[in-house]
Order: sequence, then C-alpha cells, then structure tokens
Amino acid sequence: MRALIGVFRCEYGMSIRRLSLWVGFGILIVPYLTSMLLPPDLAGQLPAEGDVFPYAATFAFMLNLFMPVIGGILVADRLVRDKKLGVDELLSSTPLNRWTYLGGKYLGALLSISTPVLLCSLLMSIIVVAAGAPVSTIPAILLAFLGINFPAYVFITAFSLGCPLFMPVRVYQVLFTGYWFWGNYLSPKVMPTLNGTYLTANGKFVLFAFFGSFFGMGGPYSGEPLPTRLDAYINLALLGGLAALALLASERLLARRASRS
Repeated sequence: MRALIGVFRCEYGMSIRRLSLWVGFGILIVPYLTSMLLPPDLAGQLPAEGDVFPYAATFAFMLNLFMPVIGGILVADRLVRDKKLGVDELLSSTPLNRWTYLGGKYLGALLSISTPVLLCSLLMSIIVVAAGAPVSTIPAILLAFLGINFPAYVFITAFSLGCPLFMPVRVYQVLFTGYWFWGNYLSPKVMPTLNGTYLTANGKFVLFAFFGSFFGMGGPYSGEPLPTRLDAYINLALLGGLAALALLASERLLARRASRS
C-alpha cells in the first residue's frame, strides 16, 4: 500500500503541475461558465430550491461535452513517457510490481484530470449561490460531479493509459477525440453509434435517471422513453467493468514487454 501511495503521489504531482493541463481546461472553463451565468435573464435562470439537482446535473452533463476530450489527450502519454525516459526499466529493478505501478499511475492520472473539473464545478456553485441560488446548490453540484463527471473519467483514463501502448500516442489522441463525439453525442438516427446504448459514457443515463434536466432539456431522443435507474446502474457497471478490462490488458502488455527485455 505504501508503494501504491508513493507512485500515486509522484504521478499526481507531475500531472497536476503540467501547464498544458491548466491551459487546456482553463480555455474551456470560461465558455462553460459564461454560458450558464450570462443568459438574457440571469435571475430567471437560477434554480429554485426544488430545482437544484436538475440544475447541477445539467451543468455536469454540459461539462462532459468537451472536457473529457482534454483529459483523454493529456493522459495518453503517461505510460509511454516512462518507457521513453527509461523509467520503466529502472522500476523493473525494484521490488515494485506491475499492478502497484499501474494502479498508482492510473489513480494519479485519474485524479489529476478530474481536479480541474471539480474546481470548475465548485466555482460555478459558489457563483450561482452568490447570485441568489439556494445554498443547497453547492452539495448538489458536488453530487452531480460524482455521478456524471467522475465515471466518465474513470472510463477514459483506463483506455487512455493502455491504448497508446500498442499504437502511436498522436494516432490515439485523434481517434479518441473522434470516438468521444461519435460514441456519445452523435444521434443514432444519423448513423450507427454507441450513443444511446449502455456504453454511452457522457453521463446521460445518470442525468435522466437520478437528477432530471434543467433549461427545458428533453429526453435522449424524441419519442424514446427516459432511462430508468436500472438502466443507469447497468451503464455504470459496464463502464467500470470495461475500465477494469482495459487496465488488465495494459498490465498484460507491460508484462509481455518486460519478458522480452
């Protein structure tokens, strides 16, 4: 456990200090906040006491449109970088096992790309409360972050760590960007897509099953029933299971490389 914590602290410390992380997320935070805070009638857009959860969940769902793309791109080089720098060879000479190494890298990368999103959510909640929204908006936005944003990062971090082990980082980053919009936001009425299936990772199932929507957002698609809580549980379980499989595949790839060296 001490070794796991050590790898996590090292990875999180390196990742959270990357200028590209703060620049990338910072550029997106500005339009997100202005889109929610500068409507024609701000007072008319603030949630009442009974609407804080739909309001918080809608904001969290909006954050999942672009921010996971930045997160996935940033995480893609974390394992590959260690190989290029020879860190993996140095670690192989220590008692540190692969699962401890991989687990620490995963947790560090996951929390580093989740931190700016959490800070953006907290900033949003403080601003709307100062503008007249109920104080309960703050815990509601935190809960929405945990239910809608965090599962998306659990999923994409696992694949963004592992996929660049068998393809060039730049190729993965381009493919991942295309996947995110195709698999989560493109209507299945336009072309075949994962959107609307249990593999949708943008938080739509949790949004409609547990929170409801604000700003008049309707269901997933016209004429389709809203997801139930069972649908949301299945969706979260599948995303978590696929993340675990991606980490297992990454560990096997690292083991194969170690056996060849």
